[in-house]
Amino acid sequence: MDKKYISSVVKREARPRSKRLRELGASGSSGSSGSVISGGDTIVASGSAALETDVTSNADKTGHIDKGQKLPKGMTFTQFVKALLFKPVPATLDGRLSTANDVEYGSTKGSITYTAIRNGNGAMTKAYYDNDEKNKLEFSAENNGVQTAVRNLTGNYTQNETYKATVVYAESEDKSIPETTLNNTISVNVRRKWFAGVVDSVPATSAQVRSLGSSGMYTGASSYKFSAGRWKTIVICIPEGTVSELTLTAYPGNFIEDAGVCSGPTPISVEGANGSTAKGYRMWVIQTDGTNDADTFTFKTS
Repeated sequence: MDKKYISSVVKREARPRSKRLRELGASGSSGSSGSVISGGDTIVASGSAALETDVTSNADKTGHIDKGQKLPKGMTFTQFVKALLFKPVPATLDGRLSTANDVEYGSTKGSITYTAIRNGNGAMTKAYYDNDEKNKLEFSAENNGVQTAVRNLTGNYTQNETYKATVVYAESEDKSIPETTLNNTISVNVRRKWFAGVVDSVPATSAQVRSLGSSGMYTGASSYKFSAGRWKTIVICIPEGTVSELTLTAYPGNFIEDAGVCSGPTPISVEGANGSTAKGYRMWVIQTDGTNDADTFTFKTS
């Protein structure tokens, strides 16, 4: 018996592309865009997506997204990932004084160097000092987000000073960081010094007091230390207050209470730095008959 073969051709009906996309699950709704390409068993989607509504997080802090933080409608996928994984870093401003913050009366003023770092903010829009926009701080051109400015101070210190600088940065391009105003405040404390040391004869002038071997900033009632070599006579001069106790490592007693070796206080006028206005000091003298070994003295004032 002869075999018969029957062949048939099935005509495939073309379907509109939009229908095919719907069948593949591609959405044409607001908040998404892109295309879907089908090739055999492979489906490739390309493009970007955005939130179709506001989303407020009710989970515990996730990455850098806080509980209660609102993710706005229209936020793109890239913005979402950035909000999750990247913490916006605002600009910073730092000021460094060329001198110490505690200076002697009459000291020459120095300068302040300011360093501003833009980080995630927009460009710097304002820079001034002492709360007056007319006092402009001239910053250098930006280099890798960093700008510097130097404020040169003039004159000598005769009172406490406070220096303030203000810098304003624009908001970031993606608006994750608002316009930022930065303030930097530096305070300088102006003090008189204390003087102490070994002498062959008791000082009678300001220059002789200032030439004593040890000195430091006098901050009021406190404890102060100084070292002395072999000695017979020790002098201590302070701008105010009273030396209530003087001891050394090898001698536990209080020299101030020993009238046989201690005299004072005696008034003496002592200038500030650079020959500046003198102030009335008080001087104590500790004098022994014999020579004593080197030691470290501690004196307390009240």
